[in-house]
Amino acid sequence: MRKALAKEEQDWVERTLRSMSLREKIGQTMQDHAGRLPFQGMDEGTIRAYLEKYPVGSFFIGGEVIQKAAGKAEEYREWVELLQKVSKTPLLFSGDLEFGAGSAVKSLTAFPPLLALAAADDEALAYEYGKYTAIEGRAAGFTWALAPGTDLLLNWMNPVITTRCLGDDAERALRLSSAVMRGMQDYGIAACAKHFPGDGVDYRDQHIITTINGLSEEEWFATYGRVSQQMIDQGVMSYMTGHIALPWLEANAQGNKPVPATVSARITTELLRNRMGFEGVVLSDALDMGGFLAWGDYETRIVDCFNCGTDVLLWPGVNYFEFMERAVASGKVTMERLDASVRRVLEMKAELGMQHLDAEGRDHSAAPLLNDKLHPELDREARKLSTTLAGRCITLVRNRRNLLPLNPQTTRRVLVIMLNKVTEGRKYDRMELFVGHLKARGLQVDILDEFEPLNTLQKWEQSGIHWDAAFTPYFMPLHGMMNTARPVGEAAKAIWAMQHAETVHPIGISFATPYLLRDMPFLDTLVNAYSLHEDTVALTVKALFGEIPFQGVSPVQADPEGMNTIPRGLQHARY
Repeated sequence: MRKALAKEEQDWVERTLRSMSLREKIGQTMQDHAGRLPFQGMDEGTIRAYLEKYPVGSFFIGGEVIQKAAGKAEEYREWVELLQKVSKTPLLFSGDLEFGAGSAVKSLTAFPPLLALAAADDEALAYEYGKYTAIEGRAAGFTWALAPGTDLLLNWMNPVITTRCLGDDAERALRLSSAVMRGMQDYGIAACAKHFPGDGVDYRDQHIITTINGLSEEEWFATYGRVSQQMIDQGVMSYMTGHIALPWLEANAQGNKPVPATVSARITTELLRNRMGFEGVVLSDALDMGGFLAWGDYETRIVDCFNCGTDVLLWPGVNYFEFMERAVASGKVTMERLDASVRRVLEMKAELGMQHLDAEGRDHSAAPLLNDKLHPELDREARKLSTTLAGRCITLVRNRRNLLPLNPQTTRRVLVIMLNKVTEGRKYDRMELFVGHLKARGLQVDILDEFEPLNTLQKWEQSGIHWDAAFTPYFMPLHGMMNTARPVGEAAKAIWAMQHAETVHPIGISFATPYLLRDMPFLDTLVNAYSLHEDTVALTVKALFGEIPFQGVSPVQADPEGMNTIPRGLQHARY
């Protein structure tokens, strides 16, 4: 459980709340996006003028999880300190620190994703995952991690959380997610569990439409509810609601429109707060997503989002100030409701020690940086953790022909059938990491990455070419092909083309979805590696050649043979 604020901390909260104007209170309930500001650079006057006009309470910084990490830690820290210096009220700085601070800031340590952590299934490792995310993150200026994910991968076709969750088992997810959260919060960053009431049941993408968690009440409490209750009981500081409907609790609105949690008082207030006892900050998911935009016009959806129990709205745009001022004046939003949210936000700031920033905006609780990294000893520890997890997660899912491990003495020429091209002209070149490691071993590597005509591989065989091993590595980055995580387009054609071969027995290696056997059931060999994290790729190649063992245990039902084809927990799901 979270400890209560000390008297001096609570006094600061109440004193700060009393001193605020209406516009300043409104600002505490929105989060701005630093990458979308109407200015660039470090001009103090420009920043001061912006914050006086739009006194926001928090900023999102760093790369988004669906994009790439960006920037340098020292530059973020310098920028954060300047904003803290000129802001009347201390700010919070959030980021998509889902896979370590390096998933948002390029110069920091990127960890293998949560699904890799689930394959290792080690609570001590999970705590360290949270700990070093927090130490590195706070050193760069972050105080709020929009992580960890508490979703469950119950539908193998879900395109949003493929490797961003801890698998399909609630018991494992609650153990590991709460350990990550404790590591974060013990070392100075507020965790934000997401996405309530739970992604991973629908096969569609809430970035595009409102999606559905179609479990029954009993099923929901046995899965998502168990995980969420553990996070609440363990003291998570914030929870993110998703653009996800929960039909057992709230039937469709007029016009048969699903009601996302981000506008639902039944989900956000009655269930999350009242029934489950969550007392922290409720943050909405991004309000520029299709699953929210479909709800109604701007004023309707913004007022409904706030009134349903949301404390902080993620990226509503600065016109939020004027709309909320009018909503308060008209009585659509009450001052009592506004003050309740502002108080929760200020309490989280006090718990993080934001009231102790010095006059220059410096955070003396943050670890120092040296050349855009933690000091050498801490930096080595963070990177050692990353490498350890990379070695622990690699999973041998199927090995029917006992092709693995390969004999390094007799494996000299190999074929790589690329599954990284999803549309004409669009290829994810980071697969070269894998090819590079093969070539570094002195292997002759033949590459097939064009699949017209479909019988090219068969013709190569007939010409007398023989390979000692054949690999079919698959990779698609998050949202690389919107609304799917599966092999599509040219990658799907590759699956068709390789089946023309007579002598090739491909070794599948997924650096993305753990469910490659659903689309390639003919594979006799499959290794799941979960990401193109650099250490993971290097260690995967070592495991293929027997130099290290396969240690991971699949965190999902990866091999459909002999199993119910309906994913765990979905037998009675309703859509």
